[in-house]
Amino acid sequence: MTDSGNKKILIVDDTIENLKVAMNFVIEDSVPYAVLAAQNGKIALDIAARELPDIIIMDWEMPEMNGIETIKELKKNPDTENIPVIIATGIRLSTDDLKIAFEAGASDFIRKPLEKTEFISRINSHLKQVEYIARIKQQSQIIDDAENLRLADIIKAMESGIEENKMTISFYDNLLSEISRELETLIKNKKLNEENIRSIMSSLDIAQKKANSTNQIPGFPDNRYIKSLLKEHKNLTPQEIQLCFLIKNNMQTKEIANLTFREVTTVKVARSRLRKKLNLPESENLSVYLNKF
Repeated sequence: MTDSGNKKILIVDDTIENLKVAMNFVIEDSVPYAVLAAQNGKIALDIAARELPDIIIMDWEMPEMNGIETIKELKKNPDTENIPVIIATGIRLSTDDLKIAFEAGASDFIRKPLEKTEFISRINSHLKQVEYIARIKQQSQIIDDAENLRLADIIKAMESGIEENKMTISFYDNLLSEISRELETLIKNKKLNEENIRSIMSSLDIAQKKANSTNQIPGFPDNRYIKSLLKEHKNLTPQEIQLCFLIKNNMQTKEIANLTFREVTTVKVARSRLRKKLNLPESENLSVYLNKF
């Protein structure tokens, strides 16, 4: 375990090298999180029940009990059912595979081999969502008791999430610019094949434009909209409220993926799950429905 912090991360992988890589990412980035490790699902269940981590990174393919089986067991335990689990896989990336993971209870997925920036970004994002969920649960009782209460804390939390997105955009922007400068230097010194480097730089330029495009963030949902939405659908999470608002503003799946730094497939599944949670038939337009609130 690393030096303890306010948040706990449980990393589950049967390969020691993969565990070391993930743990080193956290150590190298100096994030204030305690890191727990388990080499199979059964050990993970024991640690999760005892330590109650704030987030779990779960390998899919493991002996004794694979990642999907472990997630299902976590969801059966009232103490661990709400812990977000990010499934890690380098093979199971088809739509059917991801559907299995999300239906089992996974919150997200991350590709293997793990990439440091994405790994840290996903963890930070989901830990922020944990805080949002706690805030909404606290507010839900107040909403029941006082229908006219302004949901200032929820608005503040969602604004905070948008600001964090902006900071992440800035981080990626600076990182990509720095890599581009370093690659330009390598090209000038003829230390690497120019054609290959140019290809990499082209990809970086596309990624940079993608990050820049996420600056087109619509306005915040006002307290009336959030209150109206929660009055009808009290079990919505802050992440789902954000998704509702973005869909309400006619943002397409790819635009939402860019804005929230998620895979397009993840957003598609989230939209599908949201529709089910709203009890909305396939024949009804989701955007039109969300504009009623």
